[in-house]
Amino acid sequence: MQSGGRQAEAPGRGPRVLVVGGGIAGLGAAQRLCRHPAFSHLRVLEATARAGGRIRSEHSFGGVVEVGAHWIHGPSQGNPVFQLAAKYGLLGEKALSEENQLIETGGHVGLPSVSYASSGVSVSLELVAEMASLFYSLIDQTREFLQAAETTPPSVGEYLKEKIRQHMAGWTEDEETKKLKLAILKNLFNVECCVSGTHSMDLVALAPFGEYTVLPGLDCTFPEGYQGLTDCIMASLPKDVMVFDKPVKTIHWNGSFREASAPGETFPVLVECEDGDCFPAHHVVVTVPLGFFKKHLDTFFEPPLPTEKVEAIRKIGFGTNNKIFLEFEEPFWEPDCQHIQVVWEDMSPLEDTAPELQDAWFKKLIGFWVLPPFQASHVLCGFIAGLESEFMETLSDEDVLRSLTQVLRRVTGNPQLPAPRSMLRSCWHSAPYTRGSYSYVAVGSSGDDMDRLAQPLPSDGKGAQKIIQHLEREGIKHVVFTNCVKDENVKQVIPTVTELVGSSYRYHRGEHVEYCIMVIGVPNVGKSSLINSLRRQHLRKGKATRVGGEPGITRAVMSRIQVCERPLMFLLDTPGVLAPRIPSVETGLKLALCGTVLDHLVGEETLADFLLYTLNRHQLSGYVQHYGLGEACDDIASVLKRVAVKLRKTQKVKVLTGTGNVNVIQPDYPAAARDFLRAFRSGLLGPVMLDRDLLQGRSAEES
Repeated sequence: MQSGGRQAEAPGRGPRVLVVGGGIAGLGAAQRLCRHPAFSHLRVLEATARAGGRIRSEHSFGGVVEVGAHWIHGPSQGNPVFQLAAKYGLLGEKALSEENQLIETGGHVGLPSVSYASSGVSVSLELVAEMASLFYSLIDQTREFLQAAETTPPSVGEYLKEKIRQHMAGWTEDEETKKLKLAILKNLFNVECCVSGTHSMDLVALAPFGEYTVLPGLDCTFPEGYQGLTDCIMASLPKDVMVFDKPVKTIHWNGSFREASAPGETFPVLVECEDGDCFPAHHVVVTVPLGFFKKHLDTFFEPPLPTEKVEAIRKIGFGTNNKIFLEFEEPFWEPDCQHIQVVWEDMSPLEDTAPELQDAWFKKLIGFWVLPPFQASHVLCGFIAGLESEFMETLSDEDVLRSLTQVLRRVTGNPQLPAPRSMLRSCWHSAPYTRGSYSYVAVGSSGDDMDRLAQPLPSDGKGAQKIIQHLEREGIKHVVFTNCVKDENVKQVIPTVTELVGSSYRYHRGEHVEYCIMVIGVPNVGKSSLINSLRRQHLRKGKATRVGGEPGITRAVMSRIQVCERPLMFLLDTPGVLAPRIPSVETGLKLALCGTVLDHLVGEETLADFLLYTLNRHQLSGYVQHYGLGEACDDIASVLKRVAVKLRKTQKVKVLTGTGNVNVIQPDYPAAARDFLRAFRSGLLGPVMLDRDLLQGRSAEES
């Protein structure tokens, strides 16, 4: 297919890479790629006139307000956003202090400074604190269901309501106080809807709710605006990387496309924009919001995405969370007030019927945060989520301002309260390239669905199936493919092991439901990495066993390492073992390429020669692009020489001549061979299956 519209620039060295979407994810991907010399030909296609996506700081009311992202949650060393902000000097002294980074909030919103009821009276902060303690203790209990195979009830909301009904049996106050307690809890439900980005907690799945990792640190803001972070990332990119006002219409993938400026070269992807411009590429990184995917799923990819990805997009929840800023000439709140809570006494989390949106949309508003005072104005920021938030977007500014003025006059008990003099609001659901705010794990989905979306395309499903079929012919069943670097499919291991042990004869001899499994494999295959990955996934713990890129890291059978709580399971890490006899030289070289034998025992240049032979034999030219060689080559000496020159790896060699010794500078072939092997093992040369001949039914000796 010939690309139309704008002619793409002449190809630089390395593959052409496009990033679709200039939000924080797209900018982060571009920054990471630009640091690598192999990705010099990179473009970011942004649909709007600005970068940052849902990070959007605006100069209004005489200061900076955050229309999008507001806080850094969990600002500590484990938070990459905090690390970037600290690196660029965007945070205040308090946020950077060690004391602030060690504060444990549990991921919960702090208590309000004042709480107003819809009857116009102040609510006791002691009562608010009591209900908040109950609510957040129940939220913390939901993490106990993280590894449960099945939960009843299935949603966080239903679980919370069930527990609240149980607690109500012990309430001894009068009916009015009980009603007020439920109203406070309803406000806290609405707060959690804002935190989770959902309309109702009944839509949020219970079992995977605990997958969200809560980091220490008291939430902090950017004194000069969150957008300073995206501005700094933008400044680190080459000037010609960003392409603005370039909305993408369709991504044509898994094809063979050409363009006039690169005769003889084909590209597997063609990105077609709404204005008719087309960009051919070798790789495309898609970072658009999930809400946009849901809206344009049928037309955005050609051919359509695989079924598992389509189902993942449909199952994962994506909701709307908006802000409403109100500007006052004079504050009606106390100088030390930071958070105003609004409690509607006629609302309860136990009532399933909701009032009509047009009559009560504002009751979903959780309250207002007091922004730092600006030069000549005082500003409150209200938060509202769900369908009520989306309905608010359909109203005029005048209608919203009038409704909220009435709300404030009612809850403060002051009918003469001056109306705000101006208003600003976000409308993320109406924004055509976001269609909402952020995602949540909905009932019927799990974190695995997010992992499926992260899997690259095209996936080598046929290759995996061939491997399974080959192993089954050898009597090996129950194969699980994992990636311990990305923690992909690791969660399938424990259920598979549990089922196998549970169906075995020996299992029924014991009374205790406890598993102890020995992990066995060839050297450097990733046994220790699997154990560490299982601990990350199931216990949220760090490394328990050393790993490395060469064989022999684990030298003895180690003590039991717990990897799961439900069921209680321990693994034993073991040293790698090889069969006493390797059937052929080629099999031995393949094992050595995979790192099961120390490189120097075989010879690094010998391994590099066999690797080059294998790549060329299967027409895998990733090394040509990675090192900018121009074309494939069968001569290992020539390839290593060019690699050494590119890497500036040289060495002095003393040469004896008839007139004396002469020092000659020549390429460092061993260093080039080591880099060639490292690039292969790091995946920089692309996916390589060394046993392709075996899977095609031909032995290495026959080919």
